[in-house]
Amino acid sequence: MRLVYPILGSLVALAACSQSATTETPAETDAVELPLPTNQAQLIEHTDFESAFVKSRNLTIWLPENYQADSDQRYPVIYAHDGQNLFEPGHSYGGVEWGLDETATRLMRDGDVRPAIIVGIWNTDQRWQEYAPQKVIERLTGDTSSEWLGETPPELKGDAYLRFITEELKPFIDRTYATLPDRENTMIMGSSMGGLISLYAMAEYPDTFSKAAAVSIHWPLADPGSAISKQADAVMQDYLATSALDSRRQVIWFDHGTETLDAAYPPHATAMEAWFRDNGWEEDRAIFRSYPGTDHSEGAWAARADEILTFLLAED
Repeated sequence: MRLVYPILGSLVALAACSQSATTETPAETDAVELPLPTNQAQLIEHTDFESAFVKSRNLTIWLPENYQADSDQRYPVIYAHDGQNLFEPGHSYGGVEWGLDETATRLMRDGDVRPAIIVGIWNTDQRWQEYAPQKVIERLTGDTSSEWLGETPPELKGDAYLRFITEELKPFIDRTYATLPDRENTMIMGSSMGGLISLYAMAEYPDTFSKAAAVSIHWPLADPGSAISKQADAVMQDYLATSALDSRRQVIWFDHGTETLDAAYPPHATAMEAWFRDNGWEEDRAIFRSYPGTDHSEGAWAARADEILTFLLAED
């Protein structure tokens, strides 16, 4: 079941559950009440959004200022992983959020980017299983079971998670909100493992996603000092070479810092950038950025959110 709460104002806390909240089943998603017209940005929460492929989860939808569901204007959509970390400190890891709502509002007011909808997809206790790029992990060789979450590798759910997004979530968003549903206006983003699944989504669904931002992408796949990490670049390159990733139709942002977990990323980023260049990706199609002195945290990602959103939403 899903509970839907309209929330007016970009900084207003999420409303508490009440008996007057609207409840729907998956068959009733077309009947979701659209947000009321307002000149303020809005946060709308769909709780326990059900799926046939993965565990149910919450969604937080950010709508830009002057969003009018019944107008002729339609909006590009960014699908963003770890949705509880994006907008509200009360839900985010460590109480620090990306501030995507404030940053997007400022950029859109200044005319630096197109008005857009951001769909925050909350993670679950199966985050690693859902965000691990399944066909990449399956290429690993040797006895890697001791390096995973127990005696045997956990069940991989990356392919199921992407089916959830493309077959269930995106159709729901396109029915419920005033979207531009074509691939040119559909983007995906995430940090760390969320960066991996964003790249994987581009490779698996090139007809759905045109741009991705892979922020502090976790190139090692597992612990940076593990045997798995020594295979990571090779298995990723092997997968990408056989995938549908397309330099003519897609654009990808990769970045990393140099502190805490991000300190392990520069050698991997160097190897992966060389692979992209060798395979015809120009610097403006596969963008590699380094942020010296920054760490692996929501605060670091919030500090460069303006650059990330500008990349995703700037007029081509």
